[in-house]
Order: sequence, then structure tokens, then C-alpha cells
Amino acid sequence: MRWQRSATQRRARRPRGHSHGRPSLPERRNPKRTMPSPPAPPTVCALLPFSPSSVQPHPSRRNPPPHRLRIRSSKPSPPGLPKPSTRPPPPPPRRLHEADRRLSSLVHRGDLDAALRLVRSSPRPPDVPLANRLVRDLCRRGRPADAARVVESCGAEATAATYGALVDGYCRAGLLEDARRVVDGIPAAVRASSAYAYNPLIHALCDRGRVADALGVLDGMLCRGCAPDVVTYNILLEAACKARGHRQAAELLDLMRAEGCEPNNVTYNVIIDAMCREGEVDQAREFLDSLASRGCKPNTVNYNTVLKGFCTAERWEDADELLDEMVRENCPPSEATLNVIVNALCRKGLLRKLTHYLEKLSKHGCVANVVTYNAVINGICEQGHVDSALELLNNMESYGCKPDIVTYNTLLKGLCSAERWEDAEELMAKMTQNGCLPDNVTFNTIINFLCQKGLIVQAFEVFKQMPEKGCNPNSITYSTMIGGLAKAGKLEHALELLNEMASKGFNSDKMYQLLTEHLNNEDKIEEVVQAVHNLQDAGISPHTVLYNTVLIGLCRNGKTDYAIDMFADMVSSGCMPDELTYIILIEGLAYEGYSKEARELLSKLCSRGVLSNSLIKNEALLLEQNIHSS
Repeated sequence: MRWQRSATQRRARRPRGHSHGRPSLPERRNPKRTMPSPPAPPTVCALLPFSPSSVQPHPSRRNPPPHRLRIRSSKPSPPGLPKPSTRPPPPPPRRLHEADRRLSSLVHRGDLDAALRLVRSSPRPPDVPLANRLVRDLCRRGRPADAARVVESCGAEATAATYGALVDGYCRAGLLEDARRVVDGIPAAVRASSAYAYNPLIHALCDRGRVADALGVLDGMLCRGCAPDVVTYNILLEAACKARGHRQAAELLDLMRAEGCEPNNVTYNVIIDAMCREGEVDQAREFLDSLASRGCKPNTVNYNTVLKGFCTAERWEDADELLDEMVRENCPPSEATLNVIVNALCRKGLLRKLTHYLEKLSKHGCVANVVTYNAVINGICEQGHVDSALELLNNMESYGCKPDIVTYNTLLKGLCSAERWEDAEELMAKMTQNGCLPDNVTFNTIINFLCQKGLIVQAFEVFKQMPEKGCNPNSITYSTMIGGLAKAGKLEHALELLNEMASKGFNSDKMYQLLTEHLNNEDKIEEVVQAVHNLQDAGISPHTVLYNTVLIGLCRNGKTDYAIDMFADMVSSGCMPDELTYIILIEGLAYEGYSKEARELLSKLCSRGVLSNSLIKNEALLLEQNIHSS
């Protein structure tokens, strides 16, 4: 796998054949087919297949979500002593009615339609916890109207959680007026504890910048006797800070206290973050110091927010002092603290300070994780110090942290950027030895840099090795390789990969556009036509996308008659045209003055229902414009 050598260093040899038995990159010595002489006036309609098919998109494969495991402590209690328990005893299991037992089975099975029918046909209200879950599941699937029918079936049994789930569903669907209608109709018996239902609407309004409307909802809550909770005020505070700054938001903080709702750490952190974003870090530091007098002990999140402000302002002495205070106040730094500092240092390019902070925080039990190391390695590589990044990789395990695939891919990108191909190959071997198998990102990184440096032969060798390494090319791999081949003038191989890419169901639209840009040269057109014939000789059936690429190149070069000949070859070989095929031919005929033939083709396609109505109108308009211009 010596793909790192340059083309001049490598001994000339013929690469291994493709999977179809064809030579790879070197030019084949097949006699060129001469292009036929231009035929008489083109007649396309006689070549039309009876049942044109459109290219179906490749079905996406979705992996099922992984199961989440809850790990319980297995540490036994001291012998002779009862197990300590601070939790209240669990409530006795609910005795469900027969209909509710059936409903429970349907909801857990995910059969929402059957569950909805059961709820609507039952003479009694459903069990409220089951109904709440059904409402949430329906809303997650974008069916808030059906969820509203479940809430209606609950009647007076519906709780604030029931209405809150429905309001949240309407908000996720963007139906804010429906959500507002729901909160306005909450019964008086539930209204006192219905802040849970109002919060999703207030949050949705604030997200859309409609802070005034959100405050109107707050006024409505107060008028109806529903006391906003701390979550309500936190949402409004954050929106007010973003819209008008922390000084204006202080008025809302006063209203919060006046209504008997005590701020918490999240509330104060919203104010601190706004101060730091507005560049008033000293005021944020003073506000942090005042939290104890406000009856709220600062936590790690509050300290981290101010710390981020100091790091952004490059006030490293103040950052050191704040870290020392965190330890003194029994608020030890966390991994988030370390990541705040590391990210700031990497963005500023101040990598020499990293060692100081890594050592300082490790003394307080804050050990860097793999995410932290990846950020550091990425920053070092972006500064061009790849050797330092390699040294840090070698020391990671001694620091108790095992590299992951992101670590190796980040380093690999740095090595390829520095054109250190041998070191990159050794790093890939080390990955495998450490049980970290290369993925698509690994190969795509190498192929991309090789193509950028013009080492297309080496890039193609890496491309062919991917299946051997248990990694199949994806759409990015094909796109990178096709672009590199086209740029290097290897159009035959680019077309072959385009055909392979389309046959595997990848979206090849961008590659189609890229290759057509290379077909404006008349000499290239003849080469591409020959390439299609070579594929047929090798037993490869060209895909519709490949034919379309050649057809548009011919039509753009004023060779529509040859395009029709290629179209006939396409139909006879069993490759069905799509809408784009016909559009290319109609426009090609029109631009060359064959208006009668273009109209005839369009009329025939209309009668067979091949083109959509919008395309028919566009093509008819194009023909009219072409006639008037001629």
C-alpha cells in the first residue's frame, strides 16, 4: 500500500484491472470508433420507448436507536444494617380497567391508530397517564389534531401535563395559534397549576423573536390566576437578554420576585451569560460574587460562564484566579470547565498555555477526556505543528485516555495537509493495531488531499483498497474521485465511476453538473462517446445518468443529431430515459432550429403522460421564445 510516493518516484506499471476486468487508469489502446456522419433531419419520436421510467431514489437505511441501559449500583450494604433509602416507597400499581389494559398494550406497541380508535369508542375517559403518553406519541409523529381528540376524550380528568403535551405538539408543528387556543381553553380547575402547559407556547414565541407576544401570554396567565414558574421566567429572561440586553431583562427579574417566584442558578446564569456576550465581563464577575447574598450559591455552570468570558477576552490571570476560587468554594472544575479553556486556547492559537492548564486542572481531579484531546490535536494541526500533535497522541494513553477514530482522522488530515504521505500510512497501520478501524472519513480525507495535489493514480489506488479494508465508498468518496479524475482529464474513468455511483443509488446530480462542464470541448465529446462504447464493450450497462451527461454535452456543442443517435443506442440497450433525457433533447432540437421536430416530440410526450404539467408548460414556453427569436 505504497500510495504515498509521487508519480515520478513510482516505477511505471499497469494498475490492476477493475472489477470488470478492465485496466484501471492507464489509457487503453482500443481503436477509436469514428463518429457517424450526421443523419438526415432528426426523428426522435420513432425511438420513444413505450413505458419510460423515472429513476427511483435509493432508499435510506436508518439504523434503529440503540437501547439505553440503566446501570444500578451493586454495592452491598454493611451486614446487619438495613439498606439506606431516601426515596419514598413506590406507589401501589394502578388497577387499570379492561379498556385501559388494551390501551396500554396498543400504546406500548406503537399502534397509535388502533389506540386512537379505542379511546374514541370507549364510553369512559382513558387512564390519564396512558392518555398523556398517547398525546405525546401522536404529537411526535406530527399528528396534534389527533392528539387533541384524545385530550377531548379525557374530559375533566385531563391534567396540566395533558394540556402541556398537546400545546408542545402544536408548537413543534408551527401551529402557534392552535396552541394559544388550547391554553386559553384550559379549565379553571386545572388553570392554577398549568404553567407547564403555557411554557412550550412562550418558548416557541420567543424562539421566533415574538417576545412581545410571549409577554402577552404571560399577562394572560396572571389574569387567569395561573402563577408562572421559574421555567417560564427563565425562558422570557433569555429572550429579553438576546433582544434588548441584560439591563432591560433586569426589569423582568424584578417582576419575577414580585410575583413570589424565586430565581435559581439557571435564572442568574442567563443574566451572567448575557453580560459576558455584551463584553461586560467585570460586571458578570461582580454579579457572580453577589449570588450568595441573593440566596443562591454559585455552581460550576455559573463559574464556567464567567470563565468563558475571561477566556474570550484573553484575560488569563483572571481565569487562573477564578479557577482557584472554584476550588476554595468547594465547586471543583468539571470536564466542561476544561473544555471551555481548551476550546478558547485553540481558537486563539495559544497552544503553549495548554500544558499549564492541563496540569493545573489535573491536580484538582479534572482529567481531560478524548473530546478535549481531539480539540487540542485539531488546534495543534491547524497551527502546522503536526509533530507536536503526534507526540500528544503517543502520550494520551499514559494520561489515561484512549484515542478514538476522531483523534486519528484529525491527525491524518494534518499529515495529509503537510504532504507527509508515509507518516499518514504509518498512522493508518497504527490505527488498525490499536483496534480502531478506518472509516469513510479516513479514506475520504486521504483521497481528497491526493486529488488536490494531483496524485490521481495514488488516490485511485486508495479508492480500490477501501472494500479490502471493510469500508465501502460513499457518495462523498465517489464525488471526490470523479472530480479528481475529470480535473486530470481522465473522463473515461470519471464516467465509469459516475455510472457505478448512479447504479448504487447515490445522488449523482452534482457530479452530473460537474462533468457536463468538461464536455464543452469538441475533442472531449468524441472521447466521451468513445468511453460509453468502451463501457458497452466491457459488458457494463451505462446508467441513465451517464447517457444524460453525454446527451447534454452533445447538444451544447451543436451535435443534436449525434445526440439522437446516442438516444437510439440508449433505448436499444434497454436503458430507460427519464424526464431529464427528454428535456435535453427538446431543448437541443429547439436551439438548433428543429422547432417542428421539437414540437412533435413534446406533443408525443404529452399524449403519453411522460412529463409533468409544470415541465410541459416550461418547454412549450421555451419553444415559443425560440421561434420568435429565430
